[in-house]
Amino acid sequence: MILAYHRINSWYVNDALSVSAEMFEFQIRFLLRKGYEPVSLRQYVREKDSGKVFCITFDDGFADNFLVAFPIMKKYGIKPTIFLIAHSIGTEKIHEKYKDREKDRYLKWKEVQDMLKAGVDFGSHTLTHPKLTELSRKDAWNEIFGSKKFIEKNIGQRIDFFCYPYGIQNEKVREAVKNAGYLGAVITNWKGKHDLYSLPRIGVYGHNSLFAFRVKLWRANLFSR
Repeated sequence: MILAYHRINSWYVNDALSVSAEMFEFQIRFLLRKGYEPVSLRQYVREKDSGKVFCITFDDGFADNFLVAFPIMKKYGIKPTIFLIAHSIGTEKIHEKYKDREKDRYLKWKEVQDMLKAGVDFGSHTLTHPKLTELSRKDAWNEIFGSKKFIEKNIGQRIDFFCYPYGIQNEKVREAVKNAGYLGAVITNWKGKHDLYSLPRIGVYGHNSLFAFRVKLWRANLFSR
């Protein structure tokens, strides 16, 4: 199974995108106790049918992925994939729902490089996080392919996986992702056919109790059979 997070921090109690550090670690320990093995997204694509494995992914590239989540994941040997909004990384931009310039910033490229050295993988979440289905073919291609090249230039490593902003996509968008040279793409709450360009994820949010988390895992296992 692939888990989808956005932020890990302990300063936003009522923010749906923010899972507390304590809950995040508890969820990881729960999976490990249940016999699940942590794998990278690349490994997951190869081994998802070979047993109980899980992969952790993050959307957007918030700084707390490095400041809070990264130390926890290193503790348990987890190598996640972080999908970057390419033109937000290393800038002063913050998400419109937040206000704090330090707590709510995106990753710096130096932080990306530090995680890269520790085995963290990175993917593209486009250049600017638009709804791809509402763009012209040319603009959608620039978001999909341009972000891949932009991130590769900044980290010196191939980008193989893509994440659809808002989970919105269609056949044309999926075909563009494939033509751009990605090996696969992830999607949350997708009820259509699953393939390499619609890899299903379980969205984990700040309001999810441990019981809700367990129910999500159960449902994912049930419908994957």
